[in-house]
Amino acid sequence: MTLRPIAVAISAHGFGHLGQCVPVVRALQRRFPGRRVVVLSEISPHVLRDFLGESVEFLPAPNHVSILMKDALRVDLNATSQAFVAWQSRYHEKVAAFVSVLRSIEPALLLSNVDHTPLSAARELGIPAFAMCSLNWADILESLFFEDANAVSDTDGGTLAKVCRDIRAVYNGAEAFLRVSPGMGMKSLTNLHRVNVLAREGERYDLHQRLGVPEHHRLVLLSLGGITQRLELDRWTLPDNTHWIVPDNACVPTDRSRITPFAELNMRFIDVLTSVDILLTKPGYGSFCEAWRNQTSVLYVRRPRWAEEAALIDWIQRHTPAQEVSLEAFERGNITGAMMALLQRPATFSSLPGGESEVLNHLAPYLV
Repeated sequence: MTLRPIAVAISAHGFGHLGQCVPVVRALQRRFPGRRVVVLSEISPHVLRDFLGESVEFLPAPNHVSILMKDALRVDLNATSQAFVAWQSRYHEKVAAFVSVLRSIEPALLLSNVDHTPLSAARELGIPAFAMCSLNWADILESLFFEDANAVSDTDGGTLAKVCRDIRAVYNGAEAFLRVSPGMGMKSLTNLHRVNVLAREGERYDLHQRLGVPEHHRLVLLSLGGITQRLELDRWTLPDNTHWIVPDNACVPTDRSRITPFAELNMRFIDVLTSVDILLTKPGYGSFCEAWRNQTSVLYVRRPRWAEEAALIDWIQRHTPAQEVSLEAFERGNITGAMMALLQRPATFSSLPGGESEVLNHLAPYLV
């Protein structure tokens, strides 16, 4: 008997959604070695292979809707509201595109992180479907547009409120919404089940030797996640006795003796993260939880108006050496004060169980 595959739909809004899925996909492959896992995503195949390897099948997904960003730290409110309103106005058409893809796969179940549209397509085909994420688009939209009276006009408010209700109804129609920890409260979801942290584990390399950096210099990885932002590092004042691994598109000083563009390492991101001393990032699920998992300390700069942030910061402060960098200091490139404060914290990391076995307990009854 041919076993029907498992379909996993992954949002391309940054790489945190993909990072959450990696431990689950690996656990599924171990538990059900005879089943194909088919990933549907707009993320590039190169990145998908970097995260998941070659044992997973990748299919280009129909386009999906998510929060639109001005840069890695700031949401584009106008573009986001227009995108979600336009999407929901043609929702039947959008669902039909996913129905066509799912028909071609004939999966035993669908796991979506965290687009609601493939959940509707699965329901139309009678395919069991689960949502899994630390956030959901309905709650994120409400926090962006309804917690600040100036964020949305009276004319648009009613339309956006209906969009949020419609999205939430789809989530509530899934077999379960698996809320990954740390994450938003999501009190309005009636099918919520909390699962423990999901994070990749990397391999540690001796980057001091590879880069020719003195052992007493701290290695700092600068990464704002999967959303591009050009950084003017030629204006920064780098703390003494540090060496920085930076995005390839960063504007770097002429003297590059203390800076290495990421691509020059020819390494997987997770292995670089595991091999450095400090990660400078924004509050994001993948960045925070993968730093914790691989025992890398964290400097972070807040991202304005992002509702998931409070839960993430509370969690990282309790489980990992972490220190905030003010947005003003970050934009000036003055990291020294925050780094000195971080180095005064105890270098202790909590031990927590992973959530992949809990996810499998929800999925396994549909894969017998």
